Amino acid sequence: MKRLWLLGLALAGPVEAQTAGPARGPVIPNGYLGYTFCRGGLAETWIRADIVGTPQAEEVLAHEAVHRRQAEEAPSCEAFFAGLVSARRVVEVEIPAYCAQWQVVKQRGADRDATMREYALRISAQAGAMENRLDVLAMLRGQCSEQ
Repeated sequence: MKRLWLLGLALAGPVEAQTAGPARGPVIPNGYLGYTFCRGGLAETWIRADIVGTPQAEEVLAHEAVHRRQAEEAPSCEAFFAGLVSARRVVEVEIPAYCAQWQVVKQRGADRDATMREYALRISAQAGAMENRLDVLAMLRGQCSEQ
């Protein structure tokens, strides 16, 4: 079965999932609040039904909008996802998405340091780069605007 790389906002779970077939789309990975994938050459975003209309959905949609834009800027949606072959590359595409998410949660008064640590842990786990967590944290702090 074909393997499809997914970018998404996960609480826990794999970075990739098996596809269920072109008509039905990908199988929903456990633990994800939302993710972006290719269907028919276009980037699509799915979010979990139980968060639709909540403040958490705003965060997920801001995060996933970055991944759709990244896929649209690539030679093709499929090429973008096919290029996610290393931990470093996953970290590079996740940092701007988490920075967009940060812009949403900071409006609610979220603590910057605690949020950046949480995001760094998520990115490191998703990328398979746990040993580089502190580097990811430094990258996040440097790239996410404080304003």
